[in-house]
Amino acid sequence: MFYSATYTKNNFSFFVYAIFATVIFFFLVGMSPSQKIIINGKVIDEKGKPINAATVTLEKTKIAISTNKEGEFELISEYENPKLVVTAIGFESAKKSITKDDIKDSVATITITLKEEVTVAEEVILTGYTTKRKEMKRSVTSVSSKLEGRLSGVSVTSATSETKIRGAASISDKTISEDKSFSKEDDVKTENNSEKQTRLLTAGEVNDFKKWKMWEDYNESDFKMHSEKWQLFATGRYSVQLQNKELKAVVGQKIYLISESGDTLWRAVSDNTGKAELWNGFSASIKKTNLFIAVDKEKQTFAAIPFPQGINHIVIDHPCTVSNKVEIAFLVDATGSMQDEISYLKEELEDILSKVSSKDKSLDLHTGAVFYRDKGDDYVTKKQAFTQGIATTVDFISHQFAAGGGDYPEALKDGLQEAVEALQWSFDARTRIIFLLMDAPPHDNAKLEMVKLISEAAAKGIRIVPVACSGTDKETEFIMRSIALATDGTYLFLTDDSGIGDSHIKPTTDEFTVELLNDLLQRIIEQMCYVNSCETKTGLPEPVSTFPNPEKIKVFPNPTKGNVSLETNKELKEIAVADFTGKILLHRDAQTAKGSYSFDLSQFPAGTYFIKYVTNENRSGAEKVLLIR
Repeated sequence: MFYSATYTKNNFSFFVYAIFATVIFFFLVGMSPSQKIIINGKVIDEKGKPINAATVTLEKTKIAISTNKEGEFELISEYENPKLVVTAIGFESAKKSITKDDIKDSVATITITLKEEVTVAEEVILTGYTTKRKEMKRSVTSVSSKLEGRLSGVSVTSATSETKIRGAASISDKTISEDKSFSKEDDVKTENNSEKQTRLLTAGEVNDFKKWKMWEDYNESDFKMHSEKWQLFATGRYSVQLQNKELKAVVGQKIYLISESGDTLWRAVSDNTGKAELWNGFSASIKKTNLFIAVDKEKQTFAAIPFPQGINHIVIDHPCTVSNKVEIAFLVDATGSMQDEISYLKEELEDILSKVSSKDKSLDLHTGAVFYRDKGDDYVTKKQAFTQGIATTVDFISHQFAAGGGDYPEALKDGLQEAVEALQWSFDARTRIIFLLMDAPPHDNAKLEMVKLISEAAAKGIRIVPVACSGTDKETEFIMRSIALATDGTYLFLTDDSGIGDSHIKPTTDEFTVELLNDLLQRIIEQMCYVNSCETKTGLPEPVSTFPNPEKIKVFPNPTKGNVSLETNKELKEIAVADFTGKILLHRDAQTAKGSYSFDLSQFPAGTYFIKYVTNENRSGAEKVLLIR
């Protein structure tokens, strides 16, 4: 009986197990991937017109893609009865289930129609600095429509979240269509009967060379944790102004920061103004002392002065020659998280290249591009080598789209390596620029390689200009700003003002100005290409930055051959000298007393400079001064 009872119990257990296993089997079969389905689709509006840059997402997955100019897209699904979610700015979202009737030979061909969105928007009427608001109902049909009423020159003070409209008194009741800087003729261009929307994305700039003391303070507070994690310490700055005996800027010369024992700590190349930025302890918190500066092919070395004590003026016996060759590369994160903006970025980049190429005929422009994703994607990097002109690069960029990714970090290290090492940079070029468009940091295991690549870019004279897109966090912002500083670049960021893309992070700074990304990138290129050396100049006037002078402080003599005085009845706590781009060259704490302050500019090359000031009431401004020979 005992044996029989045991046998019956085991049979019952086996029976229950068999049922359970069968249920699990069929559950897993139902959830397991079936054969792949290729989905070829098109997204149109109610009038049958294609919708560009619509986002098509495979529901309950991270697989997404943007439509091209013809509204077309292609996705691959490994599940039966996949569902798509389609969104586009100015339209209601829509869902589409792929049925067996849509599939033929494992290919589904579908068309999805989006309805025009009717939304309640705020009409903003500007009268001086008074803002009146009234609710109005309107149909939003395009990104351009969503930008109506937006103005250039919006100054945002992050500390108080206060928004001011620059020049509002003179542009009251104007919309974008009436403002020349937002001309609708520029917004939409027709080529081969297809509409190209440009001058839509809005952006700002934080150039930490312009607010150096503030950057140092942030490194000891807001960014301290990120600095220690990534071992990036862009604080030990040594700034150089390289000139020949005629006090003309020497461009494209290799410069080294070396230790007392002869070890090279940093390498750089003098830029279009003859300046170079050298770094002590960039990848180590401990900085060395008793440093020297060496210039390629010069036997003499020069005692190095850290930036707080001034700029290193170095005069060498060198002929004054400048190349007209300019190399510009675009390094773009093309993972799925960039899908909300990449179509717009592509149009902007194409338009910017066209304008730069046609604006200054004196430049011998060479362009290239690298797009990167992440390990396990269709590709990790994709390169377009440098070619003369813009046609090949524009065509390459136009065929790229966002996909892949998954986790937050991306293969930035691989993309940067391809851009710095695989692109054939010319040493004889006047200017070398990488515009780095991204929204995510590199993987943690790439820390050492990132430092190496940043250093290598600086040694080749490649100036990196990062552009932060939606989704960027504070850690990524810190990395991007460190890259910009190490390579004599500047940090740019997209803003929410355009209404395009997901939320954009505001930079850690006191204030910034919002402008069109299209205008901002052109200005950066012009400032990095302009030369005033020998008889060589670009075909454009000096691209001088603009600063307010709220206290009406007087600078004299102006023009000057060297000595300049600043006269004011205000008490100042800080004064500084900046170049035509706004980069601070000399800084000092002013005695809090009314009177005059003076600077000697005679060691600098001829050109436009600014005397910047901060009052005891924290009102800041600058006055322009022209240095002549």
